[in-house]
Amino acid sequence: MFKRIAVHLDDDAACTRRVRAAAQVARDHAAALVGIYTSYLPPQYVYDEGIVPDDVYAVLQRRLADNRNVARECLQRAAREAGVAVQWRAPEGSPADVLARHARTCDLLVLGQSGEDDPESVVTPYFTESVIMTLGRPVLIIPTAGDLPPLGRNILFCWDQGREASRALADADPVLRRASELLVLSVSSRPIAPALRDDLHDYFSVHDYPLPQRLIRDGRQSDVGRIILECVEERGSDLVIMGAYGHHRLREWVMGGACSTVLRAATVPVLLSH
Repeated sequence: MFKRIAVHLDDDAACTRRVRAAAQVARDHAAALVGIYTSYLPPQYVYDEGIVPDDVYAVLQRRLADNRNVARECLQRAAREAGVAVQWRAPEGSPADVLARHARTCDLLVLGQSGEDDPESVVTPYFTESVIMTLGRPVLIIPTAGDLPPLGRNILFCWDQGREASRALADADPVLRRASELLVLSVSSRPIAPALRDDLHDYFSVHDYPLPQRLIRDGRQSDVGRIILECVEERGSDLVIMGAYGHHRLREWVMGGACSTVLRAATVPVLLSH
């Protein structure tokens, strides 16, 4: 069950939309909402040498305080409108690190699509990828555009029989129980053994999830992200559930091709687990 839902607060333009979506999920699951504002200022001094003049640094500090207050008001307003309990966090430090640290005691973290192109955002390069791959909790990505109907009525679940997909299956239990329709998509260039198809069907049955429709698309690994997005459009899905694949390169996490494609272009929320 989702009993504590964390949401990332930032100065980006999509923050209000993301917070309202998180409050809606908290209301639907009778959960508390935890807002985590990742404030960050670069150090004024490095090895006793000033790199930012005092008057400029004071302006930056005041602006940060103002932005923090705006984010807190946005969180409290959304929680009040949704009728959910709320908590506030404003840790200092590297945004990805402190966000993951505070969200690990929650059942779900709500993030937006990458804000790296937003001049008001304080996220660092590969911020979203780093949080997803290091958090150890499921992450719900809220798109910056498109409608946000009640979450998870018509779910597209991506199943490739891998470890990450299995983790997503377990983490998504609270959402799958509330679904009205469920489509299981497998993309493979090889036939899937009937016994493995039956096992997944049995798993859904014993957990009292809706019995899924199966959709098997022929495709190579490089096609998976595109096929997922096409199926979302064709079937009118309002949520994608998938495992998060990635690898570590030069101290930064880089998502696999399918995850990267879906994260960049999805117009419906995406629930990811690693």
